[in-house]
Amino acid sequence: MSATTVMAVAIVGGIVGRWAHNKPTVPSAGSIVKIVFAVVVIAALDQGNTAEVARGFAWLFLAGVLLSNSSPLTGIAKTVTAKPKGKK
Repeated sequence: MSATTVMAVAIVGGIVGRWAHNKPTVPSAGSIVKIVFAVVVIAALDQGNTAEVARGFAWLFLAGVLLSNSSPLTGIAKTVTAKPKGKK
């Protein structure tokens, strides 16, 4: 899997995570600039001799997204462990 594909999965995971935590799915303009910059850098590195380095950074980015407080995984965990409303 290419590093650019992994970055795309990470971005989708971040959007789904924000949605799962009832936050706006589109982050602030500053955050969008940072994400676009990261994707451009990874896409530039995802060619030739630096493809392995780009793939490593992309997987680290994905891990960071999936382990963050607003990830889809923590959203699912909160839903599964939540008590039904009305029960004490």
